Amino acid sequence: MVLDPASKHKNLNMPKSNVSTYFDESHIQQVLQAINIVEVIGNYVSLQRRGKEMVGLCPFHNDSKPSLNVNPGKQIFKCFACGAGGNAIQFIMRREQMTFPESVWFLAQRAGVKLPEKQVQAHEGMDRNELENLNRWAAKFFRDQYDQDELGRVAREYVENRFIRADVAKRFGLGWAPNSWDNLLKAAQKAGKPAAELARLGLLVEKEQGGYYDRFRERLIFPVTDALGRVIGFGGRTLGDDPAKYINSPESVLFNKSRALYGLHAAKDSIIKKRTAVLVEGYTDCIVAHQFGLANVVATLGTALTREHAEILSRYADTIVVVFDSDAAGEKAADRAVEVFFAQQVEVKLVSLPEGKDPCDFLLEQGDRGKESFEKLVSDATESLEYKWQNMERQLAQTNTVGGHKRAVDEYLMMTAQLLAQENIDNISRGYLLNRVAKLVGMTNDQAHRKVNDHLRRMKASVSGQRHSGAIPLENRSVRSQREAVEQEILEVLLNRGDLFEQAREEIGPDEFSDPVLKQIAQRLWDYFGSGGNGPLAAILAGCESTELCNKITDMAENGSRRENFEVAMKRTLESLRRLETEQSQQELHRMVSHAEEKYGKDAETALLLEIQAKHQKRSKHQSDPRQSNALFGS
Repeated sequence: MVLDPASKHKNLNMPKSNVSTYFDESHIQQVLQAINIVEVIGNYVSLQRRGKEMVGLCPFHNDSKPSLNVNPGKQIFKCFACGAGGNAIQFIMRREQMTFPESVWFLAQRAGVKLPEKQVQAHEGMDRNELENLNRWAAKFFRDQYDQDELGRVAREYVENRFIRADVAKRFGLGWAPNSWDNLLKAAQKAGKPAAELARLGLLVEKEQGGYYDRFRERLIFPVTDALGRVIGFGGRTLGDDPAKYINSPESVLFNKSRALYGLHAAKDSIIKKRTAVLVEGYTDCIVAHQFGLANVVATLGTALTREHAEILSRYADTIVVVFDSDAAGEKAADRAVEVFFAQQVEVKLVSLPEGKDPCDFLLEQGDRGKESFEKLVSDATESLEYKWQNMERQLAQTNTVGGHKRAVDEYLMMTAQLLAQENIDNISRGYLLNRVAKLVGMTNDQAHRKVNDHLRRMKASVSGQRHSGAIPLENRSVRSQREAVEQEILEVLLNRGDLFEQAREEIGPDEFSDPVLKQIAQRLWDYFGSGGNGPLAAILAGCESTELCNKITDMAENGSRRENFEVAMKRTLESLRRLETEQSQQELHRMVSHAEEKYGKDAETALLLEIQAKHQKRSKHQSDPRQSNALFGS
């Protein structure tokens, strides 16, 4: 089976919104057996043979030497630089930013495998897939109006006057909604398209007295697509005297303005390649940027930046460069961008264009030097923390007093503390940020750390002293860490030698693994081997929806493969497990004796025996319950 990279999303019918994820193990295995991971990844990466494996540049980080290894025998991939790994499903999840069910559907359709659907009626009317098809029909209708000689002349002339080439306008699907109250309505009636569903999508508006009329009238139409190129909504720029210069589709089952990014489908591959996304404000800004060869540019739809935008862009990019007009609105929006993107822990840089120009005007004025000049601005963009400090410095210049400077520094450090308190930032990133802040405000690292920590302590005073109840007793920590190492070794062996499963199952069950991540992996292996599974590692990964968990499993399989004798390794680890269980039992007994003596005094022995008996009965009841096999994945 060969995937066609040139049309990998063409006519892709994704699972419907009212169809639940209903893939059991056999269906997922059927998809994996029908595809070849080398061919799947080969559509995105140039692979070369190296021994028994294929190698290529990893698409998930800025790879300068072949770090991606594809194992045809195991049907898995692994990058030894960034850690990405898994089977073909996990590769598509990462590369196309799809969910697990979407990735299964994607590969199934390409392989010609029919998957079952379980209907769950969520609402009356069309499902999501049918609504998307309806949007696609409307986009084609608007495009046909645009191409008509007389009817679309005004739209084409406007586009030409904005110096947008005809081929670029076609690539972005620009359309035209003539000045008519029922142009789209009549076309829908003729084509048998339901007006009620078009109204759900915001293409028609329902009248109070009954009937419908067109929402978009005398407007240049900008179809808005998602990352896979599916039409989710529309924007319209008036070419008449309507005071509302731009309008967008209202919120619908398909369209959410807070999440939508114009041009993302066209820009996605370039963003991934460069690991940088450039964000502008308008439709034409984005289109003209692409016309100049700036393929990693996307645009918001007239909204302030949201966390949803940040989350989407951070899937593809390590750095986001936000470009705004040099006006007050742009300054305010850029300030908001710092806070939003700080939450995603991606590097954020900001560019203010000179003399209040928008990106479109700037590029056109630069002419042949447009791309080079714009790229220079992007490369010289200011880091977000420095940008905020520069704003405060400009305010300082107006007061020019020692007190004003001190207030600005305190305000800036308080802002830093608030951001650190709100977001989950690791210690390394936190230290780097604070050192950067210290340099900006002219303090030593120790001074800045101390001042920010003072702010943090005051903010966290109300929750100080909490979260101690679940701490591991000091005397157990050494045994616990040893046990986790033994548990991991057991799983590493099983990932390479599933035939040793019965030996492991006699000694330990998945619920007895102490580390939460290892417990998840153990449950997967116990379900798989317990039901007779004996396929390659790709089959074990079949139901794994978490890319982080898949990376962990592939890492463990790789570590385990280095062992020379799996039988000896399994025997040794199981002996270690029994020894550690004995030590844990002794520690638990000592703890219970000490507790009983404190609580019951001379009656401690009787109370302790009753407590042990109760625990034993509870454990026996738990072990008698049949373990449930997790055969369905998703919800």
